[in-house]
Amino acid sequence: MAFLNKALFEISNFQNSLFVVFIQLLFIILSFQILGYIHVMHIPVMTKNDFYTFLVPSIFYSLSTILSLQALMKLNVAIYVVIKRCTPALTFLLQSIILKKKKLDLKTGLCVLAMTSGAVITSIGDLTFHLESYIIGSLSVIFQSIYLLTVQRCSEQKTSSEVLYINSLVSLPIVSIILLIFSDELSNVQSYNGYKTFSFWLYFLSSTFGGGLLNGATFWCIMKNSALTTSVIGVLKSILQVFFGLFVFDRLSINTNTIIGIVLSLLAGTMFSYFEYTSKHKKSLTIHPSMSQMKPV
Repeated sequence: MAFLNKALFEISNFQNSLFVVFIQLLFIILSFQILGYIHVMHIPVMTKNDFYTFLVPSIFYSLSTILSLQALMKLNVAIYVVIKRCTPALTFLLQSIILKKKKLDLKTGLCVLAMTSGAVITSIGDLTFHLESYIIGSLSVIFQSIYLLTVQRCSEQKTSSEVLYINSLVSLPIVSIILLIFSDELSNVQSYNGYKTFSFWLYFLSSTFGGGLLNGATFWCIMKNSALTTSVIGVLKSILQVFFGLFVFDRLSINTNTIIGIVLSLLAGTMFSYFEYTSKHKKSLTIHPSMSQMKPV
């Protein structure tokens, strides 16, 4: 999604991130309606209580998504990915407040500290440093952490498809209001002159479809694992993102600081994923001991 959106912004010069988010949410809602109409799946029902429950997560989801795309328009993909790797650090700290989890593990704490340090070192080595984009990217990290945790807290009695549908329903008017009042993107969309090009429709439709799949996968992962695990589970994907991000679109000026920062961030993320996996595996064995360990009668 990072590369698809970057291609849409850079190659097709369609720099209307609010409109892109709006279309992605609309695509999710219409997909549910169509699949429900042909009886492939059940369309979730949103109650008044569901609306109030998911209002706060949806607000932070909308802000996080909008700011993420705003940052991506200005930043190199590799730098963007490194900044987003700070999400686990903040999620790790905030879970004790939002989810009332008092116990913070030292090993995972050191990992998220190393990831954050790597992002800071990378920013120091970024010769094309753009303060506004770093601030926007940092805000998107804050809002993403809060929305991941609030979704986890609010969706204990829901399936991932219900959460995806309700979040999209609540988020769509929020994004619509921001689009209509706080930006001139509608006039930019109307005046855009690239609608006849194949590349625009390739990137635009891929971004729309991929955005729906990414949202669905994110909510499913939150409910099956946790908000913290969801924020770090893509570390292997990030290695590929950073590698290709160094050489595509706006090429990054590589120096000692950028290399140290990127390597530190990715290694710490890999270790964090390992610690989370082993911890979850041990907990699973404790709750559900293997039948092979039981003595035969």
